[in-house]
Amino acid sequence: MAKTMKEQYKFIFDLDGTLYRFDKGQGQIFATSQFYADLRSNAYAFFMKRCGLSKDAAIVEYEMIKEKYNGEVSLGVEQEYEIDRYDYFANTWNLNPEEYIEKDNDLPQMFDQLKGRIALLTAAPRIWAINVLAYLDIVDIFEGRFYTGEPDERKPNPRIFQRIADDFGIFPSKVFSIGDQEYSDIAPAKSIGMGTVLIGSAQNSIADYQAGDVKLAINLLRKEGFV
Repeated sequence: MAKTMKEQYKFIFDLDGTLYRFDKGQGQIFATSQFYADLRSNAYAFFMKRCGLSKDAAIVEYEMIKEKYNGEVSLGVEQEYEIDRYDYFANTWNLNPEEYIEKDNDLPQMFDQLKGRIALLTAAPRIWAINVLAYLDIVDIFEGRFYTGEPDERKPNPRIFQRIADDFGIFPSKVFSIGDQEYSDIAPAKSIGMGTVLIGSAQNSIADYQAGDVKLAINLLRKEGFV
């Protein structure tokens, strides 16, 4: 029996800003959210405790490492202090999703229809990704296809997108990447031939499609015959 289009296409979903937005607290954007403020506070406390720094010195050190390692603080912690990145993640990203995210009760049913065809790709560590997906009641639907921010090879590196296609056993042209960041979700996926959907609106986007939220994105892909 010939495979149908529905059977052929797979889908990569980003996490923060795509499956949800930070609607609780101080706004939807990650950089201005209460979540990011609390994450930074945890990082400062980590530097104070593990590196023996004052709070002011910890803030300076955090910002220095963040800039030096292009935002990859966990890599900087390993290089500068020989502290395991998993230790850093466990003590900084151990936040409760319920305090920051509004649960969408429509997501489980919508994602269940895509079971076996989806993967999660996020720059966030596994501890946060699993906690969020469990809170949203969709963790089992992804069937363990989690590609998170612990390894050295992380998005926006196109190789991680290629790896997911390889793990699915299909060509990149049969995969869609859905995310809210042009530089990390759209551009690298597009560079290896994947289809792309940008969550949000942007002028001059290179994405194949744009949608206001993840549910609209899935409906759009269904309307276009990819789901």
